[in-house]
Amino acid sequence: MRAARLLPLLLALPPGLMAQAWLPAQGDGSVSILYQYDISRLHSYEDGRTNDRGHTYFDAMIVNTDFSLTDRLAIQIGLPFVEARYVGPKPHLLVRGDASTEVAIDNGNYHGGFQDFRFNVRYALSRRALKITPFVEAILPSHAYSSFGHAAIGLNEHEYRMGVSVGRRLNPILPKAFVQGQYAFGFTPYVAAGIAPRRSYGELQLGYLLSRRISFQGSSALTWSHNGLDYDINLFPTNLTNEQYLNHDRIAQSKLLDAGGSVSYLVNKSTNFFVSVSHSFYGTNGHLRYVVTTVGFTKAFTTASEKASVLAALPEANKAMVCTCAKTK
Repeated sequence: MRAARLLPLLLALPPGLMAQAWLPAQGDGSVSILYQYDISRLHSYEDGRTNDRGHTYFDAMIVNTDFSLTDRLAIQIGLPFVEARYVGPKPHLLVRGDASTEVAIDNGNYHGGFQDFRFNVRYALSRRALKITPFVEAILPSHAYSSFGHAAIGLNEHEYRMGVSVGRRLNPILPKAFVQGQYAFGFTPYVAAGIAPRRSYGELQLGYLLSRRISFQGSSALTWSHNGLDYDINLFPTNLTNEQYLNHDRIAQSKLLDAGGSVSYLVNKSTNFFVSVSHSFYGTNGHLRYVVTTVGFTKAFTTASEKASVLAALPEANKAMVCTCAKTK
């Protein structure tokens, strides 16, 4: 069983890119390339208790491209490549002897592939000190991959989200500090066992511009499923039907709270390098992440006649510190 996620990617994107509330000028954009390493060690159940049923290791490479169509309207497209390996005594190989459900991804070796396309469209509703940006997002599997198994690369389900991002600098009290956050509601068409998952996603980030080149951030991310299966620590999975067991990761009523920190360094006016580390502090009906480490860079570009004065991800001290790129499940 795994947490309800598209990949082990909470807190994955570079510092300052979560809120999506600030959009650059028309024709500007950025490309982000990230590598992430994730170790999940504990399984959580409906009451928050955990046990060790084996360890899952994830490697992910994520490419996101962001582009502003106008000075208020922007789009973002992303596609991750994910590899995963499970090591432990409880592999998911097939459902109760049913040969038609047999999978081989929990055999101790790495298995991977491209995961889900992510399409995000957002509009800057407010251009004042408080940035408010509603958005819609579609998450579509790139192909029909297996979602049964600890080492499955994703949930293989269509999900559609609607939400809003907000952010602002904390001037005049703390002119070098900023706060930004995001809420989204996601819904998935019918998946299995009469359950169409409904989930809420929330993020909060506090940051400080140490200089024009360096910033530090503390971040948290919450996934909250509103419906689905609960895992009884004394009965799971014997109390599930075959259909429920085959789809238990996709229809779990999971909750997950991650928190961590990151540092960002502005290499030049168009290139930003970042490192982040996070950990799962609470969860139910899924996996808890022991550590998630992300490294990557963002490259800004413009199609205008003049080059952008500064990278959107780490603006100068007199710029708004809420950016344009996107994030994950």
